Amino acid sequence: MDKRYLSAIKAWAVGLLFACVGGLSSCNSDDIKEDAMYTFTGETVASFCEKTPELSLFYKLMDECGETALLEVYGHFTCFAPTNDAINKYLTEKGLSWDGLSSEQKQKIVYNSVIRNATKEILVDEFEEGALSEPTLSDRYLLISFGKEGEERRIYVNEKSTLISGDHEVHNGVVHIVDEVIEPSEKTLLETLKAHGGFELWAEAYEASGWADEMTELYDPDYVNSFNTDRYQIIGLVLAVPEKLKLGYTLFCEPDELLKQNGITDLSSMENYARTYYGSEDLGNYKSKNNPLNRFIAYHMLNRQMATNSFLYTGETTNPDYANERTEYYETMYTYRLIKIKAGNRLNAKNSDNTSLRVIEKESNVDAINGFIHTLDGILVYDEEVMERDVLHERIRFDFFACIPHLTNNNIRWKCYSSTRPEGTSGYTVTPEFCGEYFTYNDAGVCVFQAEDSWADYQGDELVMQESYDFTLRMIPLPPGDYEMRIGYNSGGTRGMGQMYVDGNIAGTPVDLRINGDDPRVGWVKDSETNDDGVENDKMMRNRGYMKAPEALWYWHGGWDNVPMRDVSFALRYIVGQYHFEEYGAHTFRARSVDFKGRGFQLDYIEFIPTDMIRDEGRD
Repeated sequence: MDKRYLSAIKAWAVGLLFACVGGLSSCNSDDIKEDAMYTFTGETVASFCEKTPELSLFYKLMDECGETALLEVYGHFTCFAPTNDAINKYLTEKGLSWDGLSSEQKQKIVYNSVIRNATKEILVDEFEEGALSEPTLSDRYLLISFGKEGEERRIYVNEKSTLISGDHEVHNGVVHIVDEVIEPSEKTLLETLKAHGGFELWAEAYEASGWADEMTELYDPDYVNSFNTDRYQIIGLVLAVPEKLKLGYTLFCEPDELLKQNGITDLSSMENYARTYYGSEDLGNYKSKNNPLNRFIAYHMLNRQMATNSFLYTGETTNPDYANERTEYYETMYTYRLIKIKAGNRLNAKNSDNTSLRVIEKESNVDAINGFIHTLDGILVYDEEVMERDVLHERIRFDFFACIPHLTNNNIRWKCYSSTRPEGTSGYTVTPEFCGEYFTYNDAGVCVFQAEDSWADYQGDELVMQESYDFTLRMIPLPPGDYEMRIGYNSGGTRGMGQMYVDGNIAGTPVDLRINGDDPRVGWVKDSETNDDGVENDKMMRNRGYMKAPEALWYWHGGWDNVPMRDVSFALRYIVGQYHFEEYGAHTFRARSVDFKGRGFQLDYIEFIPTDMIRDEGRD
């Protein structure tokens, strides 16, 4: 392990301190009645519910479905317990009697109400608009929203349930009391669009395009965990393994009124509108992937499930001075076409005038069983000229984890930290076939996903391939053009030598990831130790095929000696080469071990910059 791992211990201590004093959050819990917060009972979740008169029916539910033992054991549970009145109201609305509830129905109510985390429970101060960070025992995400009744602030769970009192701390977690039974939607995206109101035309087009039929599965029925275990032990590590392959989707939708304002009143006019941007192939055949209406709909969809608070990384490894510039790029279901999401829920922000569409947060995070629906304030299209010459004509930096929707859908991206990964594990791994076309590796290799905010990593996470690895990553697609490609990584003694390939073609000689920045072969010198703030040093490093890490990234270092990552000698960018991409298509990055000692290959992030922008590139 290199010195970054020592800082992880410091990070844990700082994290514990901050947990005790309370962190920053978008919710000001001071607005909630003080006498409803912060009680401590010395109970477990189960016994607290048993001894709280207004929760006696919820305890009876967990007892009769056999789950009291679960909620009495050691762990970190967050329980949204409905009151007796809430449960009686639920039974009345459903036309059910207590005796008519099956054990499975009782368990479902309990499982929809409980989140289990490896290391921490979720307190009210951590609530933010959007989805909670961990799924419930029923593998669904709970949505938090805020409002007011008169002068009193209200916290809502899944819009319907209101928090009555919160943060009842018990030995194995925390109990929040709510006034409605937690009931995630059982409707598909199509059913939700139809039932929600205001999306009638979008629902009609979504169904007519055939996309709705392709997005019904909740899990990949063909996935088999070939490791035959949920804990994979290798090279001194215990790694969590997903036992299922969950699917999920995100839809960005224009409401009916907005479409009508733009002359779109039926499928025919929508197709005609889309012809301006998506051609005129297969007109009238809405199920054809070449049809303009089909492409219009496809560009509004992602094959990963994300609430609005999941679009962007919000951890410690962003330089605070660049927080408003945070940007992610996601491939839409209009194959090889990107959508850019910038801080503030801004879509496809132009570099020329900074204009953009926006996701209307208060009208978004509409929950369906297979994804989320978000509302737009303008018409979203992929205008090739605007995207190629403006929106995407910039340095495009993307994290390894951002390329692979499977890592988002299965709660691995941004969840590899010691504070969020499964208890007793050092990180995650996946089988060679888990990520499909997006990421594959050979049977002789070992794949390790790890993260800590205290590491000098973009977004805190990293891929480390071990042993005799040979892996291929399908990178995010880029518009046609001329680009310089770089990889970001941390050097260190546990690294080794790897041969790289781009689109199947060998990329130079093997790179030695052991070489630190201050090695003469790299020539890194701290800016403050030069006479010109590092200008000449940057040029010299480029001549040797290296660059310092970006200034926009932050080496939080567990709260000690926080500096821009540019000031860290072992955080480097390696210039892979320059490439011409003739057309839209998939591009791959491959690396294989040429290190006879089996040392690893670490990949943090990848950058592409148009070659005409290199001369004037900033340090961000």
